[in-house]
Amino acid sequence: MKFALCTTLLLVAAAFASEMPFPHPENGSIRLTEKDSPYILEQGVVVSSSDTLYVEPGVTVLMGEYAKLTLRGSIHILGTEAKPVVFRSADSSGSWNGLHLVSTNRPFEIKNFVVQNAFRNTVFRSRGIFENVNFVNNYYGLWVDDVPEVFLARCDFVRNRFALSIRAGKVISADTKISENVYGLYLEAGGDYNGDISAIKGNLESDVRKEADEMAGAGKRVSRSIWQRIETGF
Repeated sequence: MKFALCTTLLLVAAAFASEMPFPHPENGSIRLTEKDSPYILEQGVVVSSSDTLYVEPGVTVLMGEYAKLTLRGSIHILGTEAKPVVFRSADSSGSWNGLHLVSTNRPFEIKNFVVQNAFRNTVFRSRGIFENVNFVNNYYGLWVDDVPEVFLARCDFVRNRFALSIRAGKVISADTKISENVYGLYLEAGGDYNGDISAIKGNLESDVRKEADEMAGAGKRVSRSIWQRIETGF
């Protein structure tokens, strides 16, 4: 029994040893390369507004339970259809905190990308494009808050609890599907979705929910503190 346990621990250690730690900025940039993939991120990391993140096609980043990636600088996550970039939990049965885009200085570009198993992925006061991005098995697939414009082109939201939430921002969508989630699209006050609503279908609880409709006659608005308490307790 002891021998079997030691063998198992050694195998786990060897697996993590083969993964490259998430790099620190060098000369104003962080570059993730396919040859060094997969990477492992165990804790929260903030990429400053003076740094640029470049991610090559074929890169995988495995996220620990407490991983949270906050991106304040320029963002270029550029997978290809043949070699998408993947950010997912290191433990397939676990989750991580999520990807947070606060790149107010320049538009972000994220293409051919899979983000999976996160608690919440957000775009806050930023603009940019998600092209051929799959949001899979997240608690909040994408939460857009106080943005001028975010573009979704050929994206897919599947098996999220809350697929797409828009608060005080505009999302322009083309050829994007939202299906097989618990809730599809949720529009808070000030949220604007410009896309094909018929592509939001087959979600378990509802396809489209509007805060204005739900709160009509109630004289109240969903408090931001509710969402903050949910995340703090996660």
